[in-house]
Amino acid sequence: MNKWIQKITELTQSRYLRILTNAFMSIAVVSIAGSLFVLAKSLPIPIWQDFLTNSGLGNILSIPVSITSDLMALYVVVAMAYTLAKEFNKDAFGASVIALGAFMLLTPFSTTTMINETPHLVEGVIPVGSVGAQGFFLAILTGLLAARLYVFFLDKGWKLRMPDSVPENVTKMFEMMIPGGLVFVIFLAIRWVFGLTSFGTAQIFIYSILQKPLLAVGGGVAGALVYLTVSKLLWIFGVHGGMVTYAAFSVIMKTVMTEKMSAYASGIAAPYPEWGWVTVLMDYSVLGLTIIMLLRSKSKQYKLLGKISFPTSLFMITEPVIFGVPIVMNFILAIPFVLLQPINFLLTLFVTKIGFLAPPKGAGINNMIPGSIQMALVNSHWSGFVWGIILLVINIAAYYPFFKIIDSKAYKNELENEMISDENVIKGEER
Repeated sequence: MNKWIQKITELTQSRYLRILTNAFMSIAVVSIAGSLFVLAKSLPIPIWQDFLTNSGLGNILSIPVSITSDLMALYVVVAMAYTLAKEFNKDAFGASVIALGAFMLLTPFSTTTMINETPHLVEGVIPVGSVGAQGFFLAILTGLLAARLYVFFLDKGWKLRMPDSVPENVTKMFEMMIPGGLVFVIFLAIRWVFGLTSFGTAQIFIYSILQKPLLAVGGGVAGALVYLTVSKLLWIFGVHGGMVTYAAFSVIMKTVMTEKMSAYASGIAAPYPEWGWVTVLMDYSVLGLTIIMLLRSKSKQYKLLGKISFPTSLFMITEPVIFGVPIVMNFILAIPFVLLQPINFLLTLFVTKIGFLAPPKGAGINNMIPGSIQMALVNSHWSGFVWGIILLVINIAAYYPFFKIIDSKAYKNELENEMISDENVIKGEER
């Protein structure tokens, strides 16, 4: 077991997983910024919706959504290259600029449009999908490969050397010329090779061969279940489950979010609706345990822990409970801690299916918002708030019998310790 945990820990600390995680974290603000406008546009208030339509403000609010979701591949390629070069202690800005150029070398500059029900090829136009959701995986690969090649060429010393008297910014410019030129030559050759195939472009190839099949598996119910369940299972053994699962699923999650925001900006139903609930359900069940500790604990230690951890659990920060109870290596609380993840998720899908809960709208919401409020923001409907309360009650009921076991044991230990303490005091007075 220790070897298995050690391997997982080593995986989370591997260089390229760290690069992927840090790169996605660095552009999270872009997704959040776009989601704020999604949220503002989707507030379920009739007067507000009428105002958006009649004033034209709704179209204006769609612009930030479009420049985040429809151009996400550009942000990704820059972030990947910047983070990789920084990891290798090289010029991160130069690497990101070269990677962006390499990505554009693989990007088609023509698209097909329908005119009078007849397809026409339009030159000099970049298809939105190529720099958005469809180009997402290619952006990751291009950012990593272009930056790694750039680092490799610099390590080999393939650069122009300038005298010490030349200013540093000018020196860096000349140092980039040979590595950057070689990267461009390689990616131009890649573009030429794909042009000879039936796919035509690298975007279509990656999307068809890798991205689409991966999303079909991981982007559905099964992928979300694995993500939610494994994250909690790893916590039981002391491994930060959130970090491991995020590193493994970050590509899928970011692609799903990009496509959801694009769909919302286009006024169509959000794809992968099940993933809309994943963030809010990740830590929501622990709030039920915190409320039990706060209101029903007999033992002083759990009563105090409930008071301390309730504010943090309310805002989806669960580490005080996980390490304070502790839940780590606690195989009694492990049962509800792990199983409530898939149960909450499947119940949420069920009530969405029968129409009680409105489906997600496509907005990405900050996961530090209280769960029931967060659900209402995710689907822009009162049913999100109501279901959040119902789910919390279910989680409290599920945790209660398991918590009573550990609470009774802790209470008994406290009474025994008090009796021992009292006996010691009496013996001391007799002396």
